[in-house]
Amino acid sequence: MASRTPSRPAPDPIDLIVQVNRGRSPQLLQRKFDAMAQDRFVFLRATAMLGHRAVDLAALPAAPLGWVCGDLHLQNFGCYRGQNRLVYFDLNDFDEAARLPVCVDLLRFLGSICTAAPGMGMERLAAGSMMQLALGAYAAALARGKAFWLQRETASGPILALLKQVAARKRRSLLAARTHVVESRRQINLDGARYLPVPGRAVVRAHIGHALQALADQFGDREFFRQRDIAFRVAGVGSLGVPRYVALVRGKGDPDRNTLIDFKRAVASSAAQALPQYPQPAWSNEAARVIGIQDICQAASPAYLSAIFLGAAPFVVRELQPVEDKMALAPLARRIDRLDETLQAMARLTAYAQLRSAGRTGAAGVDDLIEFGNELRARPRHWVDAARSVDAANSAAFATFRTAWQTGDERLHALCLVRGTGASGPGASKPVGRKVAAGKLRAHA
Repeated sequence: MASRTPSRPAPDPIDLIVQVNRGRSPQLLQRKFDAMAQDRFVFLRATAMLGHRAVDLAALPAAPLGWVCGDLHLQNFGCYRGQNRLVYFDLNDFDEAARLPVCVDLLRFLGSICTAAPGMGMERLAAGSMMQLALGAYAAALARGKAFWLQRETASGPILALLKQVAARKRRSLLAARTHVVESRRQINLDGARYLPVPGRAVVRAHIGHALQALADQFGDREFFRQRDIAFRVAGVGSLGVPRYVALVRGKGDPDRNTLIDFKRAVASSAAQALPQYPQPAWSNEAARVIGIQDICQAASPAYLSAIFLGAAPFVVRELQPVEDKMALAPLARRIDRLDETLQAMARLTAYAQLRSAGRTGAAGVDDLIEFGNELRARPRHWVDAARSVDAANSAAFATFRTAWQTGDERLHALCLVRGTGASGPGASKPVGRKVAAGKLRAHA
């Protein structure tokens, strides 16, 4: 079991937000901060470090160490196609992954239910009931001690319906939505929202070219990874402003069997930074950390998941797929039984991921996780109350941030100040406006 940790004084949330976001694209930080100031759940998604620091682990029963997602909220589950070409529903974002007490993921997941509830038109009482049911599902899955997975043959309810829906999607529809054809060759649509021009295009194109050659060698298919076009990609919330690119490659043939490859800069885990009392193993680079933990926690790895350098910077690489999608939870709130079923399935997936990683590189063994599951079943109240505290801390930090952003706090607005001259795109030299529609950002997250 992991030792209990001393409680720490609450830091200034603005200082921590500045610390995490320093050095990112000013224009994209403008979008990010606008969205964070308008919605409590978006704020939670963008502030994993704050969430982890707000949890008083010393006041809770000790939890075993394990490999955790590090940012496990309701929107970090979704569909993807594995390298084995089967479509799974699973945890799908490991940017913040680290070796920490397994309750770190549990509390962030339960707290996100409480945070998201008002946006789904639900009262706090309903959220409390859903948290308790999800906690019970997680505890029972741990206590059983065996990891399962969700795909069409093993899923049910709304998750099965989503898996069936995405399985019918074709690559051509994804290409049609994000690219266009010029003289028999596809190009990426630079729409100003999801895809932008690449600053320093020649240098980035060369770096991506070398990376695609490395992928071709790794997967044994040089023709598949021949470069056709590149763009700067805008996606997510927490990582917004971090360098991210998409490469259009030949795939299985021009123009209608092209493939889109995502390159996302890997940065240090803010979960690990928030809890420095838990030492981390030495990884060769941050991208190796992300895919190493993802590989052991997921039922199957997404297609072409790799760690690649663009120049001197580590990036996580994966294929963009037409089957990618997340659960639309708000419509399910009209049928609480369907929403409960979905949240309980997500809770079990969390337990399965932790069971898969048991005993790996310093993680606790299966027996410790089984014992913890039984402890949760016997005394759930501590954990439900702690999850409510996570939501309360997020609400307080959200109110502080919204006021600071709307009143022009210099610490935040200095990060959005564009300096110098250069080409258009992220970091380009033009004034950053005060008003950007957060709805558009969320639509492309």
